[in-house]
Amino acid sequence: MNSLVGDDSRLVELARSGSTEAFTEIILRHQEHVRGYLGRYSRNPAVVDDLAQEVFLNAYTSLPHYKHEHSLVAWLLGIARNLALMKLREEARRHARESVKFESTMADWQSRRAETELQDPSSHLRHLRALEKCLDHLPKESATLVQEHYFESRSVVELARREGKKDATVRMTLLRIRQALRQCVERRLAVQEE
Repeated sequence: MNSLVGDDSRLVELARSGSTEAFTEIILRHQEHVRGYLGRYSRNPAVVDDLAQEVFLNAYTSLPHYKHEHSLVAWLLGIARNLALMKLREEARRHARESVKFESTMADWQSRRAETELQDPSSHLRHLRALEKCLDHLPKESATLVQEHYFESRSVVELARREGKKDATVRMTLLRIRQALRQCVERRLAVQEE
């Protein structure tokens, strides 16, 4: 029997008996394996840290159910896999909800804008002029992102790769830019109406 496996078995038994030192040793011994494995699922170190912490908390509460059929590290990686998959599914659901909400908001905004334009055809031109002025006042990085995504049809994935960022970060940046532009346009239009 491998001495590491034997040592792991002894540490598990001691941890089951309430030894926090033994469980701390388990963490120290296997945290690199767990973190490396979780790094396959997320490149964000903060997410990896949170998930690794959850893995060891989960392992601590599940120690009474651990069977020595598999190595301790394999058992820990199984917990890591399950938690990482849950996190990925949760993120996918959140993105789907945000996407639906955004599309609904955009459709509502476009329908209100269309109604306004039917009542006052010159309002469309005023909106465009206000938007152009707001675009001119964007910081250079934001203006470049808007130009490339909306006018040159570059995908969020492509922009994220080029910038070395996550897709979600680029999407959030675009959302914030759109919000800032909408507020800027509304302010400019309000000043024109006074």
